[in-house]
Amino acid sequence: MTFGHARIQPRRSAQRQRGISLFLVMMFLIILSILGITAIQSSTLSARIAGNEADRTLAFQAAESALRDAEKDIKGTCVSPKCRTTPIAPETADQFDTTCALGLCLPNATTPVWELKDNWTIDDRAAVYGAYTGATALPVVARQPRYLIEYFKLGESYVYRVSATGYGASGTSDNPTTQVLLQTTVKALK
Repeated sequence: MTFGHARIQPRRSAQRQRGISLFLVMMFLIILSILGITAIQSSTLSARIAGNEADRTLAFQAAESALRDAEKDIKGTCVSPKCRTTPIAPETADQFDTTCALGLCLPNATTPVWELKDNWTIDDRAAVYGAYTGATALPVVARQPRYLIEYFKLGESYVYRVSATGYGASGTSDNPTTQVLLQTTVKALK
């Protein structure tokens, strides 16, 4: 009888071990699943961050292009039939007005012109890239970059403040997702 009793105990122990093994395997699978989901989420987030950064870089480069285009516009460097007839000079101050027509703005004492959304969104206010220099439209961007030119008298000389907005590839032309605003100053020609 002792022999039979010893045989029964190992079977019970083996059954318990099989139950514990199943539990451990299930816990291990749950842990691996959680790690896999976390890795996928992390990878997706990294891809979105990289895409957003690429779009911001594109918008930055578009804004830089608009600054260079505005400098050419001020100097009168033009190869387009739509060119301004002469370099933009302080003597032609009548070209500048408070509505920023064609991108030429009188400084606003209360709110800088580049902070007014209408100056960027209403047609014929901000100058569109290439409109007055003949530069080829930029590919890929959701909307062509734009710029505003203001002039200021500093002592006996004049300077221009150029504000340019560039757009990334994401979004639509009516509602671009990524936007970068840059500014520079250009000394007036004499």
